[in-house]
Amino acid sequence: MFLIFSLCVLYALYGLLIIFEDHLQPNHKKVIYWVTCILLIIMAGTREVGLDLDSEEYEKSYLNPYNDTILDRVEFTYIFIARTFNTFTRDVHPLFMVYALLGVLLKFIAFPRYSNSWLVIVFMYISFYYELHETCQIRAGVLSGCMLLAVPCIAEGQRWKAFLWIVLGTCFHMSGLILLPLLFLGNKPLGRYWKVALALSIPFSYVFAGLNLGLEIASELPYIGSKLVLYTELEEKGNVQVSALDIFGPLHLLMVMLFYYLLYFADTLTEKSRYFPLMLKILATAMVSYAVFSFIPVMADRMGSMYRAISIVLLPSIIYTLLPKWCGIILLMLISFILFNFAIRGYGVTIFLPAVK
Repeated sequence: MFLIFSLCVLYALYGLLIIFEDHLQPNHKKVIYWVTCILLIIMAGTREVGLDLDSEEYEKSYLNPYNDTILDRVEFTYIFIARTFNTFTRDVHPLFMVYALLGVLLKFIAFPRYSNSWLVIVFMYISFYYELHETCQIRAGVLSGCMLLAVPCIAEGQRWKAFLWIVLGTCFHMSGLILLPLLFLGNKPLGRYWKVALALSIPFSYVFAGLNLGLEIASELPYIGSKLVLYTELEEKGNVQVSALDIFGPLHLLMVMLFYYLLYFADTLTEKSRYFPLMLKILATAMVSYAVFSFIPVMADRMGSMYRAISIVLLPSIIYTLLPKWCGIILLMLISFILFNFAIRGYGVTIFLPAVK
């Protein structure tokens, strides 16, 4: 429970820091920023095994790095790291520490490229994605760090650099391939047609999901289609149970509402945030893919979660939507508090807000 206590304390401290960030000396802000980076690495790397289900699975695979089943499920980088440290110790924490170092450090290198308000970005990071990626889905944590480094490269037309970051991330999590479509997006200010297209994309994705068009199209594909049809028939007969994905879940609906809020202020935020148009397109991709591929829950959840990681650097722009600025900061705090509750519920803890099933 030390991790949970530390997160709550750090979250509360950052809630105060972001109010005064504009008044901090640059050197002081840098010290706070990098000290926080070190603390987050240590907290994730030394967390208790069993605090989340993923840590138990990682410990099992770490203790049996030559198991054929494990070799089929994880990337060569994980196998290499696990086998290297397994030679010296049976304690899984060195593995946790390596992934925490990579996942957190890559993000802290990326954050300053998006905004001068570093501490606000860190505040959003602590509120949700730190818990999800650095203390649970540690391989995805490294991938999301690579994605956040790739996005500025895409916005600046350096697509080869972005491609290399995505390839590097894929070495740590195979789902990195789903990030390749980002290379075709741009960062030009959103015109009328783009705004209309983005506004309509999410309703259309719900219609697409509601009519099961994705399943119908996928069922026509060779091999994949027959597998999907078989699983659907088995589920209908009650022979298997495929985990459902709720496209009307509270977290997804919250992100949809925030998307439309940001879209409404698109012109203002484009002036305030360097890569706002591109980031908003990525968030739209997250929302759409989550609904469109809902007939394949694992794929939809993976795509939605990974693309949605852009919210770490996108949501802080909310502070520019209200005047005076402190009103925007209070709104951001409210949003982050809701997200923080969603995050720590993964550890079986809830602060004030009731658990949502």
